[in-house]
This record gives sequence, structure tokens and C-alpha cells, in this order.
Amino acid sequence: MPQWNCACANCAAARAGKIAPQTQSSIAISSESEDKRQWFLINASPDLPRQIENMPELQPHRSEVAGTRNTPIRAVFLTNADIDHALGLLLLRQDETPLVVYATDETRTALAWIDRVLARFRGLEWRKIAADFQPLSSSLVFRAIQLPGGVAYQFRDDTSGATVLLAPSVGASTDELRNALHKSDVVLFDGTFWSDGELAAVRPGARTSRQMNHLPISDGSLDLLRQSPARRKIFTHINNTNPILMPGTRERAQVEQAGIEIARDGLEITL
Repeated sequence: MPQWNCACANCAAARAGKIAPQTQSSIAISSESEDKRQWFLINASPDLPRQIENMPELQPHRSEVAGTRNTPIRAVFLTNADIDHALGLLLLRQDETPLVVYATDETRTALAWIDRVLARFRGLEWRKIAADFQPLSSSLVFRAIQLPGGVAYQFRDDTSGATVLLAPSVGASTDELRNALHKSDVVLFDGTFWSDGELAAVRPGARTSRQMNHLPISDGSLDLLRQSPARRKIFTHINNTNPILMPGTRERAQVEQAGIEIARDGLEITL
């Protein structure tokens, strides 16, 4: 936000400097000590290079062993094959070793075109995901939670026991997802649209939130997150048309009164 071809209230306010602009959502997670930190990305947005430059921990560091070309990014986890979740993979092409990508078979098939493009550069090393926890680093484990049209991921630090649920694209609630919501210390959840018909208000004939595989906040995810005992609950992946982005709106007040935060660029969470 602002979106290049949109003059909605939020985009106009962002262009006028009245509210902060937003890049497209990506999440970086790590559990290692500062000097041995490895980072893992949940989705790779088209804004990824800019996001890396705004986060020193994701930037390359001069090293006698690695030289000047290196990265702390060890892998990317894709929640689905949406282009705003995967286009950043192309922008990580300047390396000699294949980029490790965790995804469902369906996502890999849908992104075969990216696979072909990157085969001329570093290539992709696809890894399978499972419903049971798998080791990722010395202390970090993860599992996938199957959802209609994609997956969510739950990560656990076995040193501290802290657990985080990352679910930026949720089309419907499931028993497994609700169970994860009740067993996570921090939840980052799909906040794409406030209402099911939100896009139709600015673009007649547009698909509904649910048709685009996003559970709307107003009659779906707000109550779902309100019931979660997580100590921090955060809406992420927020569309430029969503009224919760504008301070002072009734919709934003409802979210804040429910004890739910609204993600912003550069938000950091320590568990």
C-alpha cells in the first residue's frame, strides 16, 4: 500500500503521508544465537529485496570464508502458490547454491514456471512438508497445517518451548488450525479483508474474500482469534483496501478492543 493502480481511501492517505505505506507480506523467523543466526522466510514477496535492505539481520556480511557474496537466509516456506507469495524467489537468483523451498506438491506444480526460470540460475531445492514436527535447525522444529488451498506453519523453539503460528492465508477454519491457535504463544493470522464484499466496493464485480481463499475478519477471524489464549495475536497480509489500516476507524477499534495487533513493516517479536 499504496497499490499502483488504486485510489482507495487508504492508498490516497498513504500517498499523502497520512498513514504509513506497507510492503507485501513476508515473515522472517530465527531461533539461533546472534552470532550463529540462521533465518527462514515464510513467503517471498515481490518487495523482498527492499525488506532485506531494511533488516540488517537478513543482509550479507563480509566473511573470510564466504567472501562478499553470502546470505543468512537458509530456506523459504511457501503457504501457497499466490504470486505475491512466490515472486520474490526470482529475486534471490544471484547465488551458486540452490535455494531451499518448503511447500506442498500442489504449490510446487503450480510454480513450475518459476522452477524453469531459476534452473538457469541457482535453481530450487524443493523440500516436503508434513503434519508432524520436523527439525529445521539445532533448536527449531516446524510442522505444516493443511488448509483449503494452502497451508499454515507452526514453529517451536525446543530450547525455550515457545511456539508461533504463521497463517497469512486462511480460507476456512479447521479443527487442526483451531488446535494450533490454542497451543501457540504468538499468532500471525490472515487479515487480508475486513468483509467478504470489500473489494466489490472499489471494483464492481470483484471476487469476494472467501472466493479468494481469505476468511474475512468481521464475520470469521475476529471471533476465532478472540478465543485464542496466545499472548500476542497479530493480523498480517492486510490488503490495501482494509479499513483496519486507517487509525480511528470503527473496524480498527474492534480489532484493538479484541486484543489483536495490526502488523506493520519492520515489526519484531521476541519470544
